[in-house]
Amino acid sequence: MKKSLTKFLKIALPLALGIFLVYYSYTKFTPQQLDEIAFYFKKADYTFVVLSVVITLLSHIIRSLRWNLLLEPVGYKPKVLNNFMAISVAYLMNMFIPKSGEISRGIVLDKYEKVPFDKGFGTIISERVVDLVFLMAFTALSALFYPSSRFAYDLSLIHI
Repeated sequence: MKKSLTKFLKIALPLALGIFLVYYSYTKFTPQQLDEIAFYFKKADYTFVVLSVVITLLSHIIRSLRWNLLLEPVGYKPKVLNNFMAISVAYLMNMFIPKSGEISRGIVLDKYEKVPFDKGFGTIISERVVDLVFLMAFTALSALFYPSSRFAYDLSLIHI
């Protein structure tokens, strides 16, 4: 009984708070503002919104598969769906507390897939290091192949 009540409250309280905050902010709009919002929703072209959602979902799925590849040599094979959810939670957490998503990814995987936090977090750190190396490589390639770009121009203004 107590366990099911706790689980219910973990879901119901944040959901109720979210609904309340949306309702509260909605009631603060004037009728003119509500008409303006409705007008813009009707006028909007949702092509790019749908395209953005599709690309984001593909990105999360690819990151989930890549994370599985990193976890296999450590001896774990979590479900891709759980990896996907952990990554989604990480993005959500990063909106509220910057860089907290990486920690939450490890915690979520520990809770749902029994991958020890230190092993999961280690793969996250190695993933970030690889991302940094590729970012630096692409930046260097960009500076080499496009020397007349704004980036190279700004660097040439620095006189030591």
